[in-house]
Amino acid sequence: MTQDPIRDAMLRATEQKRARKDPAYVQALLAGKAPSPTAYCTALDMGHEGDAALTAAHTLDQAAAFANQPTDTPPTAA
Repeated sequence: MTQDPIRDAMLRATEQKRARKDPAYVQALLAGKAPSPTAYCTALDMGHEGDAALTAAHTLDQAAAFANQPTDTPPTAA
């Protein structure tokens, strides 16, 4: 993510447009099971297509959610 909020918004809009051009993403979106457009575009860039891209995007979303979890334990003293 960049420091420029306008550039971020434009990037998100571009990714959303790109994802919504793909029929597999639109079907998942209509079914309520679509991953984030950013993860889906990343999966497409990795070479996945169709259902494989959806699966990879869901995995990316899960990894991002896991990595962003706050920890309740304080850091250990050195």
